[in-house]
Amino acid sequence: MPAPTTSSSDPATVRRYADAGLALLVVLIVGMMIVPLPTPLLDVLLAGNVSLAIVILLVAMYVPDALAFTSFPTILLITTLFRLALNVSSTRLILLQADAGEVIRAFGDFVVQGNYVVGAVVFLILTLIQFMVIARGSERVAEVGARFALDAMPGKQMAIDADLRSGALGHDEARRRRRLLQRESQFYGAMDGAMKFVKGDAIAGIVITGVNIVFGVVIGVAMHDMGALESLQRYGLLTIGDGLVSQIPSLLISTAAGLVVTRVASEDEQSSLGGDVGRQIFGNPRALAIASGFLVLLAIVPGLPPAPFVVLAAVFGGVAWRLSRRAPRVDVRDVERSPRLVPITIELGAALAAGLDGLLERDVPALRDRLFASLGVVLPEVRAHASSTLAPRDYAIHLHEIPVARGELADDELVAILERAVRRRAADLVGLQEVQSMLDQLERTHPALVRHVVPKPIALPLLADVLRRLVDEGVSIRPLREILEALATATATDPAALADSLRVALRRHLTHAHADGGVLEVLVLDPEIEETLRDGLQRSGALALPPSTARDVVAVVRRAVSSREGRVPPLLTQPDVRRALRRLLEVELPDVAVLAYTELDPAVTVKTVGRVAL
Repeated sequence: MPAPTTSSSDPATVRRYADAGLALLVVLIVGMMIVPLPTPLLDVLLAGNVSLAIVILLVAMYVPDALAFTSFPTILLITTLFRLALNVSSTRLILLQADAGEVIRAFGDFVVQGNYVVGAVVFLILTLIQFMVIARGSERVAEVGARFALDAMPGKQMAIDADLRSGALGHDEARRRRRLLQRESQFYGAMDGAMKFVKGDAIAGIVITGVNIVFGVVIGVAMHDMGALESLQRYGLLTIGDGLVSQIPSLLISTAAGLVVTRVASEDEQSSLGGDVGRQIFGNPRALAIASGFLVLLAIVPGLPPAPFVVLAAVFGGVAWRLSRRAPRVDVRDVERSPRLVPITIELGAALAAGLDGLLERDVPALRDRLFASLGVVLPEVRAHASSTLAPRDYAIHLHEIPVARGELADDELVAILERAVRRRAADLVGLQEVQSMLDQLERTHPALVRHVVPKPIALPLLADVLRRLVDEGVSIRPLREILEALATATATDPAALADSLRVALRRHLTHAHADGGVLEVLVLDPEIEETLRDGLQRSGALALPPSTARDVVAVVRRAVSSREGRVPPLLTQPDVRRALRRLLEVELPDVAVLAYTELDPAVTVKTVGRVAL
């Protein structure tokens, strides 16, 4: 079998050759500073320097975002060293031979037409543009970008962790985003330092040019018997040519650095700078039309040549006309408005509207505190307004725009009615966003616990379902740390079974919520009723009782509860029928709590105050 051949386009081969080429380039740069170069080789290297700068500028224009060119800070360092090595080599040739090759001579003769004064002015202008404008602006952008990237890192990291817990991100995607976040901070930090190389390169170019001119004149006068003017002309042109052939690539790379650090990532991963600029500038034909009109006004100003302004006005006007014909017309009146859903709304009759200010400023905040203290649920926004459709003393309470309470109101009863209605529907206030907010708050103090439980083994939707079941039966979800610790070791996957196991884990909180002074008064369910309920249980957990039997059970519980004055004692029953009994009573007796024997705290004294029997 023939040995497998390695393609030159194989990524590993390309990477190996690129590594070798980069190492060779660094060695050559060091050698250029020590070994004199022949003028033909210097011409090739100078042409390569210009070509490399053009390639880097074009690459910077086509990258979709800054992180697509993370090697740019290192490239800045290497190209800066390369240009400085070329300056050393060209300076050596200029001072020793009064000749630095065809490229430098062409820049001195052709670019500035052999006038060293004009060449000096052009060189100074290019240097000032690079040093004062591009390099300084890019340095500031890189500095601010590095600072903002570091400041935003904790928040972005928490957002990634939150998406991971909620299941919106997989582990692989979360790792990729963390690496991307780390690369972003490292990139802007490296760019902040690399821009110092660009500024230093501009300063070094000015110093090298001055040294070449001064010492070139000295060498020409002292060693080659030239006149001062002749020496200044010869060495001045060579020095200006050397400065221009160095500053132009440096200016191009500085521009590339500015493009990279000012590049804002687009939603399209395949976008380029030209595409983004064209789409955003020509996306509004009205701006082009106004510019066209302004150019027409300039064309008729006395003293200004009308031809260029008229031509540009025609071009802008034509482009605006073409774009306006292709742009879709959107009538804002046809756009549907989606009003925000208010969680809780209270409508009051005319006679009750006078108490709106006190309700919203005093009573609702107090209710919010009580609800959170007892159930761990945050009361959302409450809006109250007068209604002309209600009787003067009538009220209506809506939860998510669904009526939950309505009737005629006596004095000082509104807050109690609102609290009762909210408590009965408190489970509807526990959604995914609310649970995520609770997890974010707990993660600040117990990050390992949260990450260990959510999203695996308990996904965010499952956790929200379990918490809703607890709140629906009046169990506080404030001890979220204990809830997550219990879920970390739970083996069940059914929400109802998980809720039952959590009730046992929260037995101290559950018992003390119904106890008074360390004594828990209970109504004990008769074993006959428990057996009846047990016989009606199906494998799915549903309760199937004859209607007459179900009515009888509810009736005896109602009689036992109504015979008690003050606080309604909870029902105490066996764990296997507790959930079924609660489901049977939740419609007609929603305020009656049902406890299992396993949910009692041994530290609390249990006092039987009645027995519920058929």
